[in-house]
Amino acid sequence: MRNTPECTTQTERPFCLPRHIDSIDTQTLRKKLITELEDLFDLASLIAKGRVDQQQVGGKMQSITPKERQMWAQVTANIAQVMGNLAKGRDETQFNDDLVELERLFKEVCAMHDKAIEKQGPAESS
Repeated sequence: MRNTPECTTQTERPFCLPRHIDSIDTQTLRKKLITELEDLFDLASLIAKGRVDQQQVGGKMQSITPKERQMWAQVTANIAQVMGNLAKGRDETQFNDDLVELERLFKEVCAMHDKAIEKQGPAESS
């Protein structure tokens, strides 16, 4: 685009986004999150400890590999860390960083499951 006199004129106007701020009862929210994380912790812990030995992948039952158990152990540790941060009432940025790390580990576990499905091939129809 060429610089023409018509194109060089700029109009300044303030750019404002409306903000809506809700008050949140942080203690109630923490309690709810800790309860939900406890359930996830219990499940991940059972898988990591070997008390759950098979999982359903692509409609078939498949054994959980030692590598997957190791990943679930890391997920368990991160859930415990997030729960600890919630219980201690640490600052919000640390909590958000821990949740991002937990989400990253969970996505890695999901990716491992997807690879297992690809190796297994298409599910056979009964």
